[in-house]
Formats: sequence, C-alpha cells, structure tokens
Amino acid sequence: MKMEKVELQADSVVFYSPRDEAQFFGWLDQMECVMEVVGRGRIIYIQIDKRRVDAEVLRDILAFFQRYRIAMEQLKVFDSEAFSTWFRRSDAYWYRSVFGARAQSSVTA
Repeated sequence: MKMEKVELQADSVVFYSPRDEAQFFGWLDQMECVMEVVGRGRIIYIQIDKRRVDAEVLRDILAFFQRYRIAMEQLKVFDSEAFSTWFRRSDAYWYRSVFGARAQSSVTA
C-alpha cells in the first residue's frame, strides 16, 4: 500500500533545555505515523503517513503541536469524516487554532 504523505512544518520551535529538545524528537520518534523529520534552518519538516493517523494519533499530534506552539492550522489536513464528530467540536482547546473563529463546512473524505 502506498504511503499518503503529508508534510507539516514546525517553525522556530523554542527548546528550554537540552532535555526538552530530546523530548520533542523522542515524541516524534514514538509516533508511528511519522516517517521522516528533517531540520533546515529554523524549520523542522515532519513527514507524516496520513494512512497511519487514527483518532488516538491525531489527539497526540494536536497535543504535541499545542505543547510546542507549532502552527496548528496546518492540521486541517486531517479533517475528515472519520474524525469530524470530535475534531470539529467548537469547545475543544484546538478548535480556534486549527479552524479559526468560524470553521468552514467542508469535510473531506
């Protein structure tokens, strides 16, 4: 089965200690959906196999992006019918960061 690749970007991530940086990359290593992590300049490029993202993994990605203050609007790429019942909850902590003040009604398959 062919990988469905998505590239996410972590721009100007701030690490508060060497252990914090190690935790960042360790967390990425533990996510089975992460295929490759490459840093170029101040941007860390994270290659994700979208087929490996289930609800539990998406929740981890949301928490990871929130914790490290990575631009969350790029996570809209995971908006699908499979996650729509909880991912688009307007009272969730990530909602405004991912979808903005008002979400668009388009959910992709």
